[in-house]
Amino acid sequence: MRVSPLLTLLSALAATALTFITFLGGYTSTTLPNVDLFNLNVSQIAHTNFNNGTGNGCNCVEFVNGTLTINGTAVINGTLEVSFAQLDISEYYSVYAINYCEGKYLPSYQDDNASPVILHCETPSLSRRFDLVTIMESAMKRLGDALGEDISFDDLDWPNGITSAFVYVQSAGSAMIVFYLIGLSCLILESLAAVWTLFSASRTPVKLILITSVIALLTLMITASLATAIITIVVNGVNANGEEIGVSAQQGSVFLALIWIAVALLFVSTLTTAITLCVGPGRRTHTRLRQQDAYDMPSVMPMPMPMMLKRRPGAYYMQTPDSNYWDAFSSRRMLVDPRDDEYYGYGEEFR
Repeated sequence: MRVSPLLTLLSALAATALTFITFLGGYTSTTLPNVDLFNLNVSQIAHTNFNNGTGNGCNCVEFVNGTLTINGTAVINGTLEVSFAQLDISEYYSVYAINYCEGKYLPSYQDDNASPVILHCETPSLSRRFDLVTIMESAMKRLGDALGEDISFDDLDWPNGITSAFVYVQSAGSAMIVFYLIGLSCLILESLAAVWTLFSASRTPVKLILITSVIALLTLMITASLATAIITIVVNGVNANGEEIGVSAQQGSVFLALIWIAVALLFVSTLTTAITLCVGPGRRTHTRLRQQDAYDMPSVMPMPMPMMLKRRPGAYYMQTPDSNYWDAFSSRRMLVDPRDDEYYGYGEEFR
């Protein structure tokens, strides 16, 4: 078995496996939960208490001592009526390539040693994109309907840097998925062609491997670059602007490591295929033509058509040999004059 096709096959299979792992992370709450792009800690906002107040002419929303509060109370018949509620969001969000999951911190979000636990994941979809801004808007609308208040990001002093970061995720995330699918398709074709190469001496599968591996390498490099950019922009944007409102982000180091290792393996596969195709031995078996044992004749070169039409005397070896040159002890004819010193050795061995 040839070493180069085997190395190409192993590299392609390993790159395909790693790419599938990064693509299917977070498919369910128990499927590769550590292979996330980034995760968010919004526990402080999730446990913020809101109270409503109507009738005193003040419908104010302020951020006081780490707590978002709707100021104002209503006095009806000498009774102070105050209702409290919290935003209906999770403490923890983990974002994956085609899905996102939510959970909480145990034993408590206030514990410094608390660990996040994923409790629920959305339905995986190629079009699913995580947007914390949209989640917050939906939660504030539900809370506002319950309290009879109109709560908006302007009232909460929500940083624009966080909103801008997730706007980038929406556009770059769609492009990342497209290149993801192209790269995976080419990786599968490359793996099949590599298996074909092990059992075939043709150059066709080698050429197919080279084409698919180059396309897969380019698309997967673009995918990894987009994923790295998304993670960097979101994590830096959230951490730089979210400290005042209690939001923090952390990048998924496992995802980045796996996808860049897949790119490196794919580069090895492409390199070995190019070397095999360019400087490797020919796939066809060339057998040296041997002249007949009993005849030592010079080769006859093809002649141009005008020369072929002319009548020319034939060479001596194309004419009927003289009976004086026949071998009396053999049924074969000597077509070489034994008196010719140059060819005598060849004629002698057939006596």
